[in-house]
Amino acid sequence: MACFLPVGRAEIDTRGAAIRLDLISEVRSIQPGKPFRVALRVHHEPGWHTYWRQPGIVGIPMALTWNLPEGFAAGPIQWPTPEKVKMGLLTAWGFRRDVLLLVEITPPRHLPADRVVTLRAKGAWMACSRTCHPGWGDFQLSLPVRDRSAPEWDPGHHPLFLKASEELPPGLEGWQATVRTDAEGKLRLRLHPSDPALAAPPESQWYFYAYTRHVHSDEPQPITLLPGGGIELTLSPFPIPEPVTDHLEGVIECSASLGPGEPHRFFVIRAPWQTPRLSPKAP
Repeated sequence: MACFLPVGRAEIDTRGAAIRLDLISEVRSIQPGKPFRVALRVHHEPGWHTYWRQPGIVGIPMALTWNLPEGFAAGPIQWPTPEKVKMGLLTAWGFRRDVLLLVEITPPRHLPADRVVTLRAKGAWMACSRTCHPGWGDFQLSLPVRDRSAPEWDPGHHPLFLKASEELPPGLEGWQATVRTDAEGKLRLRLHPSDPALAAPPESQWYFYAYTRHVHSDEPQPITLLPGGGIELTLSPFPIPEPVTDHLEGVIECSASLGPGEPHRFFVIRAPWQTPRLSPKAP
């Protein structure tokens, strides 16, 4: 019986940027009808960064366009927790560290075994250091189809995927989030714990990364402590904001633990807009 190892290939134009990218799989084979994960692995040389799903006022996020065999479906990129990065003097949201951009692939149920399937994707990105470089590439990954009862993990990649899963921010349980726009055009994001025991220490630092173009990434986010252990962040609006939606969504970062045994520092929040609702002022 032949031994087949998954092979990822890419034709990449990084335009002088000191990054490396390749497409890898968590499994060594595809099981009919069983979802599995692949990832775009991004390595940054010191001093370089790429961008998060919503980079702020500058930058372009990584994008993948899939070309899959008939019956296959790809989910969205599962974005790891972001970092503040600098493009010149401007603060944006992205990654300096190496990351895996996870994507779940679902194969069709009726997929013949003992064949090889090739997954293809086109990638586009922006990488920056002292200068910025757009890049693009064609990625492909070939995997055999095997009718097995359990996943056939790739021993070299599976631990990387487990670690990457830990970088996916969970929801913020036990807290209520709301947001409003004040008369000055500032966004007032409030977080209240349902139990005072969940409150973070007063000296803790908070920061909000928005999923949409509503928050200016290069402005400070002053914190006001509220009674009962709550906080309010004052956010400057995006220069040319998107239309106001029903909720403001994003990732909140806290420098301290939000409960006994809570290991996470980044959480997804979805804050409904309080009425009356005002559109942020454009310059």
